[in-house]
Amino acid sequence: MSAQWYYAVEGASNGPVSQSEFDELVAAGAIRSDTLVWQEGMQDWLPYGRADNASGQQAQPAHAPLSDGADPARTDANTFVGALKDGFARYVDFKTRSTRSQYWWWTLWMILMSIGAVIIDTMMGMGDSGPVNLILSLATLLPSIAVSIRRLHDIGRSGWWFLLFLVPIIGWIVLIVFYCTKSQDEENLWGPAPQH
Repeated sequence: MSAQWYYAVEGASNGPVSQSEFDELVAAGAIRSDTLVWQEGMQDWLPYGRADNASGQQAQPAHAPLSDGADPARTDANTFVGALKDGFARYVDFKTRSTRSQYWWWTLWMILMSIGAVIIDTMMGMGDSGPVNLILSLATLLPSIAVSIRRLHDIGRSGWWFLLFLVPIIGWIVLIVFYCTKSQDEENLWGPAPQH
C-alpha cells in the first residue's frame, strides 16, 4: 500500500489522500510547487517542489538544491501585492530563497500596516501599543522572520546571520547591507536562483 499524503492549503492541513488522488490534485493545480506536503517517512513538511513525490522515496535533505529547478515563490511574488501573498503563503518556509524585491515589498507592507495599526490604536485611546498593533505584530512575526532568512539564503548566507538584529546599530547596518545585496545568479544550497 502506498503512503498517504497530507497537504496544507491556506494554513489548514488536508488528508490523508492516496498517491493517485494526490497526483490528480497536482494536475488540477490545487497543489503547487510551494504547497507544503508531508507523508510518513519525511522528517518535516516541505514545499511540494522539494518533495520527491514521484518515486515515493523520502524527501531531499533540508539544504539540498531543488532538483526540478522550481522556485517555490508565487509567480507574482516580486510585485507589491504578490509579495504580501507570498510572505503569508510561505510563512514557515525557512529553507528556500527570496529576492530583494520580495523582501523589500514585504518590509514596505509591514511599515504601512504598522502605521495603520498605530493610528487605529490611537483613535481608540490605547496609545501606540494597543491591541491592534499587538495582533498585527504577532500575526506577522513568523512570516517576517521567514522572509528575512530566505533573503539571507538568496545571497548565499546562512539564516543564522539573522541573529545580528540582536546587536544594536552595527548588526542592523550589516543586515541592511545584506538585504540590499544582489541575488546570487546561480543555484546555491537553498535552491535555484529565484525568479526576478
